[in-house]
Amino acid sequence: RLFLQMKFSAFIPIKLNSERVPNKNFYEIGGKPLFYYILSTLHSVELVDEIVIDIDHIEIKEKVNMYFHDIKFNLREDNLSSPTESVNKIIDSNINNFKNEYIIQTHVTNPLLTSSSINQAAEQFIKNKKPLFSVNMFQSRFYNTSTKPINHDVDILLPTQELEPIYEENSNFYIFSKKQFKNNNNKRIGENSAYYETSKFESFDIDNFDDLNLVEKLIT
Repeated sequence: RLFLQMKFSAFIPIKLNSERVPNKNFYEIGGKPLFYYILSTLHSVELVDEIVIDIDHIEIKEKVNMYFHDIKFNLREDNLSSPTESVNKIIDSNINNFKNEYIIQTHVTNPLLTSSSINQAAEQFIKNKKPLFSVNMFQSRFYNTSTKPINHDVDILLPTQELEPIYEENSNFYIFSKKQFKNNNNKRIGENSAYYETSKFESFDIDNFDDLNLVEKLIT
């Protein structure tokens, strides 16, 4: 298969400390730290033959190496250590660390993401040659802060399944080439980007303790 001749570098940024949930990336679920789940998934993606982790503390390498021994680490530069730093800048600082031209970037906080979805999205990227990012699709009635309808007419009450879909960037993954990233002013998403719809189950992203508790119930 042509797809199997093209390989991807998977990239994940991992911080030692988290803002909203202390020690989030290392929180144990089912006897394993949170980072274990997405890394295990990436290891089972046939198109991925390199995993690179950007870390802000050497202790992270020690923690990850307790479970995985074939991962490449890069210690984050001090000027990128702010918790509000753009992931695009972190990718840019790592761009020369990837052995492959093609990159899949994801997060520790997506433990329910499946290798099947990543493979299918990667194949879509190879076929269409467009930067790609994952989304949630909604067909619901949305309003702005002034209670004005955003995507529907209150005088024409269409069934929700007939509303035009709205897509939410869910940060599950981004797929792009080094060249596309550079040509897009060092950004993952551009005007020519495509999207890949993930299921509600897979797209669950952990932001707070309630999210952690729910994922723990789903996994265990």
